[in-house]
Amino acid sequence: MTTSFESYRLVDPIRVAGVREALLQSYFSDFDPAFLDTPAGQADVADHVDRRYNLCVDHVLPWLARYIDLGSANIVELGCGTGSSTAAFAQVARHVSGYDIHAASVSGARSRMRALGLDNVTLSAGPPDALMGTLKQQHADGVDVFMLYAVLEHQTPAERLAALRTGWEMLRPGGLLVVVDTPNRLVYSDGHTSLMPFFHLLPPELGWPYASRSPRAAFRDAMANVSEADAPMLLTRWGLGASHHELELALGELEPLLVGTGFEPEVLSMFPVTFDEELLRLFVEQSGLPVPLAFTRYTLNFVLRKGDNADFIARRTAPPPLRHVTHTTTAGARIQALEQRVSADAQLLQAQARHIQELEQRIATDSREPQRSEPPLRHQLVDRLNGAFKKTALHGQARKLVEWSLKRGSR
Repeated sequence: MTTSFESYRLVDPIRVAGVREALLQSYFSDFDPAFLDTPAGQADVADHVDRRYNLCVDHVLPWLARYIDLGSANIVELGCGTGSSTAAFAQVARHVSGYDIHAASVSGARSRMRALGLDNVTLSAGPPDALMGTLKQQHADGVDVFMLYAVLEHQTPAERLAALRTGWEMLRPGGLLVVVDTPNRLVYSDGHTSLMPFFHLLPPELGWPYASRSPRAAFRDAMANVSEADAPMLLTRWGLGASHHELELALGELEPLLVGTGFEPEVLSMFPVTFDEELLRLFVEQSGLPVPLAFTRYTLNFVLRKGDNADFIARRTAPPPLRHVTHTTTAGARIQALEQRVSADAQLLQAQARHIQELEQRIATDSREPQRSEPPLRHQLVDRLNGAFKKTALHGQARKLVEWSLKRGSR
């Protein structure tokens, strides 16, 4: 889709090569060279170099521009990684501050900013237990956007709640808490980590040994080489999804805060609606559960705004019509057709019952009346049945059998 941010896309071969070399010399410097030569390794490099960056430029920037003036925004990104989205935001924002617990990722982010010539970015690495304190200290005056881009699913429950509460506290009036590209733990399939159905719903005691069945070799090998004691944390860092539960625990009722649902065109073009999420949406709607439909998406992308959101909520984008779960509608139509047939058959049976009752009454009346010139009605009915029977193939066969028996007896 065409946006006003297209000029920021990373497509120039020289600039792409510069970012690639910067990341190979920093973030990827400790990777196994043999892995980097594999298709999986090359895909990982391309993902970090330009794919994630361009996705953010093409979809996330125009999406957020619906809710805030990005040109005057001070943005904090928690879990900035190697800076793909950080750099995209820095192209248009006043200032971006990126934080991560992984020092090598932050080193890669710094090299990316130098390669792109972006000087409105500050980057910091630190341990998870100290990060929230650092955020509050560094941004005592508040921020306009608190960004959680593909990060919630990699946090422990305690880290997640702390990040949400701290981010919301830091927001200025009218500020945005933004969650992007986070797998929903309530859907059936784990398309993020194990690539297996239901895996993300397993407790660690089952997830660790069951990881051996994953078709994703890197994940399978990582879990095979970890101890049982360390397996739960490793599963968490790989990512097992998030849901509305932690948001409600951290922030309370979500409906008055929710301005972006993930059903906007910019997000749908990046994350099309899936079969899984339509099933979840149907369940929520049919059950009448108080769950915002933004949290029925396969991948969570939503915007919470701090302030009076009546105008934004009035313009909130509704989910598109169901497309994948067509069998539900078809089944309903078939049930309705069957019900109509049953009703029609019942009416026909009632009419026949009334007709039989009338005939029985006429027969009873006829038996009490004096003899008339024409045969009684019951005799007429018998004659009609005999006449109809004579026209059937069974009558002909019976007649032949009787004739054959008579001939055989005469012998």
